[in-house]
Amino acid sequence: MSPATPLTRRTFTFSASAAIAGASRSLLHAQTPPGNRSLINGVQFGLQPFCYHDLPMIPENRPALFDRLVQNGMGMVELHATWVEPRFTTPGVSARQAREKLRDWRLHAPDDHYLKIRQEAAALGISIFTYYINFNDTMPDEEVDAIFRGAKLLGARGCVGSYGLAQAQRLIPFPARHGMVLGLHNHDNLSDPDAFSSEASIVKGLSFSNDFKATLDTRHFTAANGDCLGFLERHHERVSSVHLGDRRKNNGRSTPFGEGDAPIIEILRMIRDNKWPIMALLEFEHGTLRPAVPEVRLMFDYCKRAVV
Repeated sequence: MSPATPLTRRTFTFSASAAIAGASRSLLHAQTPPGNRSLINGVQFGLQPFCYHDLPMIPENRPALFDRLVQNGMGMVELHATWVEPRFTTPGVSARQAREKLRDWRLHAPDDHYLKIRQEAAALGISIFTYYINFNDTMPDEEVDAIFRGAKLLGARGCVGSYGLAQAQRLIPFPARHGMVLGLHNHDNLSDPDAFSSEASIVKGLSFSNDFKATLDTRHFTAANGDCLGFLERHHERVSSVHLGDRRKNNGRSTPFGEGDAPIIEILRMIRDNKWPIMALLEFEHGTLRPAVPEVRLMFDYCKRAVV
């Protein structure tokens, strides 16, 4: 490829040699401040650990999760509640009983439970950016408050999850009570009038409260034929993070980074060049024969080459 050849997602993926990648990693190591290993040239990267498809998302596996984050050079994570909260779905316990036990645990969970997890992560140079939990109508207000309280003890900036406009409207008062934000996470279901899927639906949700921020999922937005770059240009002040992944348009399949239609390189450079405080949380759902840690490493290397 000559120096004048335009850089595209696909040529970018295949043109970088191992030597260049190795030099880039050395440069990144020199530029990354201690304790924030995945701040790369002004872009803060982290992981949505759903990427580790082979690792059940349960508290017993939290040490393995943190170990993988270190292996992948991640200093930030969006932590699911399932990594934090005890499970009550044991033999002989009905679904209703398990739900009641979980609610009771949330209402009475000691501060030390959350603080210990925060310390476990911090000792490995990992910050918990957001706490992922799906709010729903089975949660009374005191349970929602307890969830936000736990998230704040973890050091999270806010809570995020998969819910729609109606649930978001119900959650309006809660972030302000705790000095936090609520992330609105989009999906690709354009036929559901309650879903965050189009630009208009996300903007409507953001209008409910200044404490609401968009978590722009680039895979879903691309699959729904949304314009990721245009959305960020118009609404970057209301975006706290992107779930950064690749997918084909027209509700197409998820792909490795650079093989779909999501403008990953352009998104990262837009964040870098404008110095926007938007977190880039890597996430993938494509099938792969590689173990999860090497797959995440490939995705992260792709992203790092985009911003150095």
